[in-house]
Amino acid sequence: MSSFIRWKVDSALLLSEDYKLNNNIANKVHRMGFDYISKKYTHISPENIENFLKISKTLYKSLTGKGIDIGGGIGSVSSVVAKSNLVEEIICLEITENAVIKCQPIIKENILGLNSHKVISVIGDFNNLQLERESLDFAIAWDSIHHSFDPVETLKEIRRVLKKQGKFILIDRGHQNSTSDLEIERMLNVVYSKNFMIENFLPEDKVLSRRDNGEHEYRFNEWEEFFNQSGFKINEAFVVFEKDKNNKIKNDANYKEYSVAYELGGFEKQKIVYVLEK
Repeated sequence: MSSFIRWKVDSALLLSEDYKLNNNIANKVHRMGFDYISKKYTHISPENIENFLKISKTLYKSLTGKGIDIGGGIGSVSSVVAKSNLVEEIICLEITENAVIKCQPIIKENILGLNSHKVISVIGDFNNLQLERESLDFAIAWDSIHHSFDPVETLKEIRRVLKKQGKFILIDRGHQNSTSDLEIERMLNVVYSKNFMIENFLPEDKVLSRRDNGEHEYRFNEWEEFFNQSGFKINEAFVVFEKDKNNKIKNDANYKEYSVAYELGGFEKQKIVYVLEK
């Protein structure tokens, strides 16, 4: 029997399309083995997650002590982080019930073995962290905060539970500051293809847009404003992109850039990374 903790969840979130999609995927893939679960749910292998986290010394050294993975999915990121001897334990917070109950035990066992206890599985949502103020050393969020309906509220809640000078690693998507409102709307209104629906175990005739699926698209300067409003300061910011990415244009926020020789998963074949400090 898997071990997990249940925190308060905003019941409205359980009715969203992205919750239903992720819960359905987790239910379908949990019997298919570690490698399939990792690829299907996170689209990046644990080995490449570890490689990614070591791109920056500032980032990797921030993962020390007790932490939390915000929107941790099946637990791949949490488990990779917990491999470090510098990490005492990490809470893997995820709202998707099947991901926590059915998939996380498999992922933790395969990555951590006898150290699986270092990842504490919790069913809960971004804005209800049932933790004491200033109780954690670090937080990390991989491709999850853009799903928040109020990023500033979410960031304030994360900041609340961090100790003074605690670190928050945000890995997500970000767009050029010059991206027009029209282009943002176009991205949100894209309707998923029939192939996408079939691959994700949904009815192929279902009409589902990226907006309906809980996606949000933010420019670099919008992320920076969220951090400013929530009280975080930026220690480091950089963009990581796949080497085969087409139409590569230098980011107009003048962030450092790194390239990798593996798939990053997600949108646009690149990630924005912010190392934030309370």
